[in-house]
Amino acid sequence: MKKSLFLFLVFLLIGFAANAQNRCFKAYDRLGREVTKFCVGERITFRDCAGVDADKEYYDYDKRNGLDFNTPEATQKSYTFTTPGPVTVTQLGNLNGITDQFEQTFEVVATSTPTITTTACTNKTFRFQITDTQYDFYSINFGDGTPNATILKKDVGNPVSHTYTQNGPHTVSVTGKYIGGFCTSPVATQTINDLPAYTSPVINTLKVIKQDAATGSMDFTFSNLLQGYTYTLKSKLENESNFKTVATIDFNQTNYTLASTNTAVKTEFILEATDACGTVLPASNKAATIILTTTGANEQVTINWQTINGFFRQYDLYRNGTLLNSLGGNVTTYTDTDVTCGQNNCYEIKGITSDGKATTVTAQSCITVTSNAIPPVATLLTSFNPQNEVEITLQLPNGQSIKSATYQRSINGAAYTNLATTAEVTLTDKLKTLAPVCYRATYTNPCDKTSVASAPSCPVILTAKLNPDETALLTWTNYTGFTNGATTYRLEVLDESGSVIRTISVQGNTHTEQLANQPEQVFRYRIKATSSSGITTYSNTETIKLELALFIPSAFTPNGDGLNDVFEVKGKRFENFAIRIFNRTGQVVYTSSDRNVSWDGLYNAKPQPAGVYTYEVIVNLQDGSTKRRTGTVTLLR
Repeated sequence: MKKSLFLFLVFLLIGFAANAQNRCFKAYDRLGREVTKFCVGERITFRDCAGVDADKEYYDYDKRNGLDFNTPEATQKSYTFTTPGPVTVTQLGNLNGITDQFEQTFEVVATSTPTITTTACTNKTFRFQITDTQYDFYSINFGDGTPNATILKKDVGNPVSHTYTQNGPHTVSVTGKYIGGFCTSPVATQTINDLPAYTSPVINTLKVIKQDAATGSMDFTFSNLLQGYTYTLKSKLENESNFKTVATIDFNQTNYTLASTNTAVKTEFILEATDACGTVLPASNKAATIILTTTGANEQVTINWQTINGFFRQYDLYRNGTLLNSLGGNVTTYTDTDVTCGQNNCYEIKGITSDGKATTVTAQSCITVTSNAIPPVATLLTSFNPQNEVEITLQLPNGQSIKSATYQRSINGAAYTNLATTAEVTLTDKLKTLAPVCYRATYTNPCDKTSVASAPSCPVILTAKLNPDETALLTWTNYTGFTNGATTYRLEVLDESGSVIRTISVQGNTHTEQLANQPEQVFRYRIKATSSSGITTYSNTETIKLELALFIPSAFTPNGDGLNDVFEVKGKRFENFAIRIFNRTGQVVYTSSDRNVSWDGLYNAKPQPAGVYTYEVIVNLQDGSTKRRTGTVTLLR
């Protein structure tokens, strides 16, 4: 009996299991296609596939919020899902007299626009990469009539390349799709343009800023760099086989400074280019460093340079920024003999590469010229200034420079004594007493070598004497110190500001000038000495001052007979004039500031009585002083 009951229970359980295993329902989209993935917003219909009668099955569409088979959708067997993610759908149905539940889990998926990155490469080739993993696979339409590319989710990280046969722009579109569902994504569209046609980059200049093994630096300039390409500056030493990466250069980076590098070795540079697809493109021209050194000797500088053999076709040698010489590509040394002691010269080489595309500029190498030679003698020029001070000018020979100069002076032929030692080439001597004087000078160059003394330079000394007959006697000495040709002398007459108002050609060393009839009171003279080469120097300025000439009558007879009818003041060598006449009671009866107007003996148009009158005359002289004269005049009737 017990054995029979056990067998019954086993068979019953097997029957239940078989019944559960036979449970089945499927999902269909609006077009009746079976689906296993549901798109958000899509209406899905469920139908039993195990034999449950349609009126005996009910559905719950989301197990997470509890089972409920009494909803309108439960009997309609259709539902629209709105939230992406896994969802468990449960069927309640009667199969073969047994009511039971059966559930399946589906995935609800969104339909957002897929994302894609596009990279342009050379020769109208593009690289496409899907950048999301939402869909099971993607279809890329290249827009040129070629077959679409299909990208599975597992291959999303692998770019797809495509080469167009026609010039852009091109339109590419991407659609995301699911396996187990028929909904698709919105179409993602991009318009893409070809890279600019590739041309090799150019290294235009390589300029070494500092030549040093540890702290050297150099500047590069580039051209022909195009957007969309990647550029890499590479270098190798002369004895190396392969180039090594130095820096990555942006397409808009036309200048680059390489710092803290060894610029004291021969190094070659190249600029390589790749596109985004990794295609290695033709590289730039090559550039190379030049190593420059300078050494000094007795009044010469030797310039040496080193570089990679056969790299340059021409070298331009510059001294202090000025082109000194152009040399062939096989020359590596030059001796500069056009130098003088103490010069600090800075040299640089500009090398032009064999292909003519690049120029290398070395760092400057500066050196001070040394010398053991005695410097050539200088020339001394002396001249008086308007303050009657001697201005001394030391004229150095061409190419010579000065560390210091010693000036000496001799007065009235006495022995020379030191006047001053200075680094200046001009000196002013304020003579206490005007007398014949001569100067000479030596100079010491920056190499501490001293020249012999210059030839004496003696300025012209002018003396002026006024004779009793108001003639001026002018005498002068000859100038000593012009190095070539004869000397011409001219006598100059100056106004009070020092400007020349008259020039007189003179012969010999004297000149006499009659001043009695001249209207001026003050006369200023100097001698101008001119060499045959046009160098001029001046003597001291001498001044002659004439006395005031004023003539005032003692009486006059205003009776109309035409003789001595007016009181008239005459004279010369004065400028401004004023007169007042007083009668015997002190009353002013006449005033005038016009030296050409005379007193006719009237006051207020009435004849004044005969008698003695007092006058006051004030005049301004040409030297700026004022003179006052007083006296009496007798009016006779």
